[in-house]
Amino acid sequence: MSLPVQIDWATQLQPHFQAPISSIKSRTIGSLWAGYGSVSSLEVHLKGQSSPVAMVVKDVRPPRGSGVSHERKVASYRVEEHFYKHIAPDLISATDLGLPRPLAIESSPAGFQFVLTDLCKDYPHPARGSLDGQQVRTVLSWLATYHAYFWERPTPSGLQQQGSYWYLDTRRGEFELMDRSWADLKAVAERVDACLKSPGESEFMTCIHGDVKDENILFSADGTRCALYDFQYTGRSYGVRDVVYLFASSVDSSDLDDAEDEYLSYYHSELLSRLALKGEAGIEAGMRYRPDVMRRHVDLALIDYVRFMAGWGIWGSGSDWAVRRAKALLPIVRQLL
Repeated sequence: MSLPVQIDWATQLQPHFQAPISSIKSRTIGSLWAGYGSVSSLEVHLKGQSSPVAMVVKDVRPPRGSGVSHERKVASYRVEEHFYKHIAPDLISATDLGLPRPLAIESSPAGFQFVLTDLCKDYPHPARGSLDGQQVRTVLSWLATYHAYFWERPTPSGLQQQGSYWYLDTRRGEFELMDRSWADLKAVAERVDACLKSPGESEFMTCIHGDVKDENILFSADGTRCALYDFQYTGRSYGVRDVVYLFASSVDSSDLDDAEDEYLSYYHSELLSRLALKGEAGIEAGMRYRPDVMRRHVDLALIDYVRFMAGWGIWGSGSDWAVRRAKALLPIVRQLL
């Protein structure tokens, strides 16, 4: 696959190198959801150097379309453009989190092009299916750092005002497809959604990644560090919305049956330790975020995510756990509202 002809990548990338660029080669390595573009590996050859520099190009070319689903996808790439241009550099500098560094970000009426650092050298192992216990903790540590960075701060402009891709306002079609077996959940879905939105409130709010699943995670060789990518749905929400989605999508149900409480306790501890690094204000914020507050948010986020799956389709390594937990919560859901 050739790179987009309207973008002169050699000119765009040359400022990042002291040596002149002699050539650029690309190879398609994946496609974007619903045919909205492709991902390519980019090799930048520099004069006087024998080894090329590896990069990744995410080339977004939305098809012509309309409707809620299409507009949601296009808007998500605008969010990702803003994230890489205006948020990622300071975030990486402040936290040293594993995520792609933006090198060149371009947009046009035809779509978006993201040229990013290739993470594979430092994070050579893609997550494959269900995560093991070590990997779960590694991702939870990453999430704790990400959430602490944004904790109780105003949501940066340009990001999702509701983080995630399954929030109710954009999933009315799936909501209508819920069958009668989910009548109890459907009856409380609006109120659960309102609790998760908490309009006008900043307490406990942060920015979530919004799509934390195995397909978007890479691990270091020893498994103690990870990197995440695909920041289309990053934005305002309770942090544990990421945790619930990680569990339901990428952790085996049998593991969650045994270790859910342990994993949540680990995330809570990691989050508070990151908040404490922010000084007195962070310590005070951590004291307010008690385990029972976190558990309420977890339960609300779990019911809400199962609401989406009930209309869209049940999927994920932890989906059996998620469905069982949500059904067990429904008789007492009004205690959460």
